[in-house]
Amino acid sequence: MKHLLAAALLIALPVHAEDWASDLRKDAQAMHDDIARNHPGPVDPANPGFAAANDRGLKLALTRAQTTTTYGGYRFALQAYAASFDDGHLAFSPADLAKEPKLDLQWPGFLTNFDRNDVQRVVSRAADAPVPNGARLVACDGVDATTLAARNVGTQYGRWNLHATRVVRGARLFIDPGNPWIQRPRHCTFEVDGKPRDVDLAWRPFTDADGKLHLPAAWHRAAEPIGLRTLDDGTVWIALSDFDGDLDHPAAKALTPLIAQVTAQRATILAAPRVVLDLRGNTGGNSEWAMRIAEALWGKEAFEKVNVNSTSVDWRASTGVVDRLSEILAMEESHPGTPATDIEWIRTTRAGVIAAMKAHKPFYHSANDPQPPTPAPPRTHARIYMVTDAGCASACLDAADVFLALGAIHVGEETSADTLYMDVRTPVLPSGYGKLAVAMKVYRGRPRGNNVPLVPSHPYPGDLADTPTLERWITTL
Repeated sequence: MKHLLAAALLIALPVHAEDWASDLRKDAQAMHDDIARNHPGPVDPANPGFAAANDRGLKLALTRAQTTTTYGGYRFALQAYAASFDDGHLAFSPADLAKEPKLDLQWPGFLTNFDRNDVQRVVSRAADAPVPNGARLVACDGVDATTLAARNVGTQYGRWNLHATRVVRGARLFIDPGNPWIQRPRHCTFEVDGKPRDVDLAWRPFTDADGKLHLPAAWHRAAEPIGLRTLDDGTVWIALSDFDGDLDHPAAKALTPLIAQVTAQRATILAAPRVVLDLRGNTGGNSEWAMRIAEALWGKEAFEKVNVNSTSVDWRASTGVVDRLSEILAMEESHPGTPATDIEWIRTTRAGVIAAMKAHKPFYHSANDPQPPTPAPPRTHARIYMVTDAGCASACLDAADVFLALGAIHVGEETSADTLYMDVRTPVLPSGYGKLAVAMKVYRGRPRGNNVPLVPSHPYPGDLADTPTLERWITTL
């Protein structure tokens, strides 16, 4: 009886409740301090307002901590802090999906997104939704649709000036994840068949099943498995949907034999009526993959004449950067497939950062060899097309720069964009619930500007997720 009573008392003890306000305070301070110590921005003479922006982000997060009681309050305060920099390489995300508390998503029975003309329309709906697909969102609660999306979604993701961001993130407007820092719409006006329709929103759970059914229709994105195939008309289609830099990742295991195949079959490939480099689904990774593909397809001589690099790179001289470069060096040295030149480059860069720290310099300056302007693209029998979607960023953009310089014809959607801050570390914050992406270097003199997207010469008028239709359309160009 005594043991049973003790067990009963243990069961009755209150379960520890996470102190989300405390977590937000300590993680926001850690985020601020890591950025100050390790990001190029605070010491970048070309960006004198960066440090003040970091201070403002911390101040707002600490203010929100005064009323934070939920995981949503914690998470979305830090997400907004990161988004305020308008930089795809400065981000907050969950550190451990298994540990992350579940968000109770809700929706009003429909999703909207931006079309190619930046009009917000209903793109997916439940059977009982009060508006049909194609209905145009006019306003909610007296706020016009454009302002509403910028306020409720743009502040959470940043770079809202980019069409690509609006396309990729726009469907979030009518998904409420329990973010206390925005006011979800209650009453909206739509245009249906040329007439206004007022709707009172009835929010309800957005289940996993709802997500699987409706989100693909809202995002319209495709990502073919990495590889090469030949279409019935002889077109060679090369899918490059991922440039992950981990040599043990499935992308690396697919890209390595693909590059060998392109190298071995180059003459046959270029004799095709057209070649398509399909970057749909590619959000970045290691740009070295793109360089190897370009050399394999266009040839070493043509590739080496291309000059799309920055004139120099400044690496932030900090302990965090040294630690990350040490991790990369250990990983690459342990992998038998790593080229010796890659290992030597990492060693040199790491040594340069350490030397800059000892000299109390803010940066290790690495100048690139001067190159003459890129000559006219080489002639090939095949017309080479490059397909991008709105998610193309980072190493995907590096690939696009090189492919375009070599003469590829850009088709598809306008790309995303990136700042001049690149190559991230991913430190975990003190609470263990969140982690950061923090850039380590800054490009100087990059031909493509800061947060400048690439616009296709042939915008695709249809749904990029519809591969067969896309294939037929390319043959008409």
